[in-house]
Amino acid sequence: VPAILTDAGVIDHRRFHRLAGDIAAGLAARGIEPGDRVALYAPNGAEFAIVYVGILLAGATVVPINLLINRPEILHILNYSGARGLVFHEALAEKVRDLAGQAGMLRWSARIVPAADPRIALGELADAPAGVPPSPTIEAREHLAAILYTSGTTGFPKGAMLTHANLVANVRSVRHAMKWRPGLDRVLVVLPMFHAFAATVGMLTPLASGCALIPMARFEPEAVAEAIARHRASIFLGVPSMYAVLLRLREERISQLRS
Repeated sequence: VPAILTDAGVIDHRRFHRLAGDIAAGLAARGIEPGDRVALYAPNGAEFAIVYVGILLAGATVVPINLLINRPEILHILNYSGARGLVFHEALAEKVRDLAGQAGMLRWSARIVPAADPRIALGELADAPAGVPPSPTIEAREHLAAILYTSGTTGFPKGAMLTHANLVANVRSVRHAMKWRPGLDRVLVVLPMFHAFAATVGMLTPLASGCALIPMARFEPEAVAEAIARHRASIFLGVPSMYAVLLRLREERISQLRS
């Protein structure tokens, strides 16, 4: 059963769990312990989901970083959250250059390098010497799963702390409300997965429900229509401005939205 569908190929749920476990083992090998915070700075993609879940499996707290904020805001988030590690996409390397020396608790960073195979893209982070994922004890109502930072429109971003119980409750309610069909539903996610909506409804819910995620890094209407047709997406998450643009698609594109 597919977990992630991309133009590079299909990752089924068994392989996804194995890859996320490799990340958890890699984090433990780098000294990450339950309760530590690990920042994730990457666009939508298979690697984002794998690292996100891998951080959770390690018992650590994931701190997604907004792709649109500036260097001082990134540094603020790293310092304020107490992040001990940073996983970033190669395309964003310039924005995080030298930040390790300025973020007080940051001990290491790991780069995601685009590749057809996620294991290659994740590089050293997925190659733990022991290769055995940790098995931390998690108290769902107490342990933080994620710290999501606000847009910072009235000052520096502020962290909203979400426990494992928070995310589980959200996923259960979304699954019930949308009547997700295991093995059948496929959701195309072009909204940024560092935000709460896309992360919960578009990423965590399908992964926890035996459904599939189709991540896209950019909203390009014709590319979205092509991806919906190619991967037979059954669910699309959007905001009003996106639907306004999709309504203006060329007539020959309309049939691509059939699924």
